[in-house]
Amino acid sequence: MDIFSIISAAIVTICSGYSIFLVYHNKTKLAGTQGVMISMVIAVITGLLSGSIIGILSGETFLVVGVSMIIGFVIGFLAGHPIGLLAILMGSIAGLLGGINGAILGVFLQFINPSILLGILVGFYILIIGFVIVYIFVATNSKYSLNVEELSPYAIIGAGIVLVSLFLYMYSSDMVKIPGQTETAQAQTQTQTTKETANTEVDVTKEQTPKVKMLVTEKGYSPNVIRVKKGVPVELEIKNPLENSCLSTFMIPDFNINKVNLKTGTTNLTFTPDKSGEYTFSCGMQMFKGTIIVE
Repeated sequence: MDIFSIISAAIVTICSGYSIFLVYHNKTKLAGTQGVMISMVIAVITGLLSGSIIGILSGETFLVVGVSMIIGFVIGFLAGHPIGLLAILMGSIAGLLGGINGAILGVFLQFINPSILLGILVGFYILIIGFVIVYIFVATNSKYSLNVEELSPYAIIGAGIVLVSLFLYMYSSDMVKIPGQTETAQAQTQTQTTKETANTEVDVTKEQTPKVKMLVTEKGYSPNVIRVKKGVPVELEIKNPLENSCLSTFMIPDFNINKVNLKTGTTNLTFTPDKSGEYTFSCGMQMFKGTIIVE
């Protein structure tokens, strides 16, 4: 996945960079409405894909949205700069919106077969940015021409039907796992293991070698309140019956446990609470949380 993300980022850099270069090179011929529209398209599609790539790799919503907004804004500014102030404004706004949407999309895609969906996004990006480059050539050079009537709408409709059919096939064959949906066997396993950690609060302050058994459920972590003693190492035995879930990413930032991937089965983690107080553990998106109380 990392290699594919790097390749995708290289494609975005090269294609968007080249399209912006063409805008600068032909700025006198693209002045006006067409230049504004080109800058907006370059900004929004680049911001969308860049944000998606960063979101898939990072998963940290705040950081991803912030970085993607900056990238989208900069791309929009650069694409609109040779055209004029209106192009800068429209391009920057389009880049901001594209970056935000891409970041949020990427954070969610990391749990739903990201390679397949990122590949689809890259395909759409190449198609759209390709049209932009072709349009620039046609609009600035009399040697080139393009008759859009030759592009049959029936071909587009047919391609859409094929893509929808492909999505339905992947969904029905479980090639793409939907978060929160688990197999019957997994649900039965979860029901059986819930009894082991039924309490929502566990106190291990009096144990010399404390070990906490934690269960990942669709509603969060159980137990979700853990009392520990300062300076005593604590072992977490986390049982995860779910697949492709936000809850499968676990972290306790205050004790240097960051974005641990909880594989299906059991994962053992150890941390030493070296400071008193209350600290939060959570999933990767910080939607499900719990508390560690250090006494």
